[in-house]
Amino acid sequence: MKIWYQLISSETAMSNFLSTTKTLCDAVAAPGTTVEVHGTPHGALGDQYRSIWHYDVREFVETALKLRREGGYDAFVIANSLDTGLVELRELLDIPVISFMEVLCFTACTMGERFGMLVQHPKMVSRYREIVTGYGLASRLASIENTGHSPGNNAMFTKEDEALAYVAAVEAAGERAVEAGAEVLFLTGSTAALLAARGVYTIAGVPLLHSYGLLVKAAESAIAMHRITGHAVSRRNYYQGPPTAMMNRVADVRGLPMFRTP
Repeated sequence: MKIWYQLISSETAMSNFLSTTKTLCDAVAAPGTTVEVHGTPHGALGDQYRSIWHYDVREFVETALKLRREGGYDAFVIANSLDTGLVELRELLDIPVISFMEVLCFTACTMGERFGMLVQHPKMVSRYREIVTGYGLASRLASIENTGHSPGNNAMFTKEDEALAYVAAVEAAGERAVEAGAEVLFLTGSTAALLAARGVYTIAGVPLLHSYGLLVKAAESAIAMHRITGHAVSRRNYYQGPPTAMMNRVADVRGLPMFRTP
């Protein structure tokens, strides 16, 4: 199995995060599974704002179009908690597309009645609530807690004092979520990799999910079922993809050769 594992973080500015994530993925991958962890050239620049997040979606779509043309991968993992390009990628790709938020939310529901999310930016709280509501899981969400520290700190993976400060902030947010009724917790963003790398899987007596590792196992399972059944996505309505003629028309009209389909 070969998995394209896509983060939004910058491949240069957040290199420690990417390398830590790669180590975590390799540690849980089954024999014979290759996980290619990718970042982006610029990283997440203001993705808490929907007007800017739109450009992250476009970057993911361009990557999906490249994979659609070239092939070679058995699954695409959106390792970003904002469901970046999720519908678009499922329209375009005939391989499983794995969503961070879907995997974490639905896994949490198998382990407890209500779950809590620990997030890195207060403006994202409403967006996360919107995503969970869209899944039909609003009644299972106990709390979304902001950890109160700045996202995108590459140094926390190498400087012990910074790492400990982040861990303390996450644990405090986790305790608040548990007090609000959460029976399972999960983290979004680079801090999820930090705590997993340090072996922290419990906060205030409840499970803290291994966010990035779960994505690998979900992808492996989806690949296996794709091979058995021949199905990776339904084309009935929601994820119905654009026909070839339309793709080629878009390529011509909008000057986007990447949309051209043989």
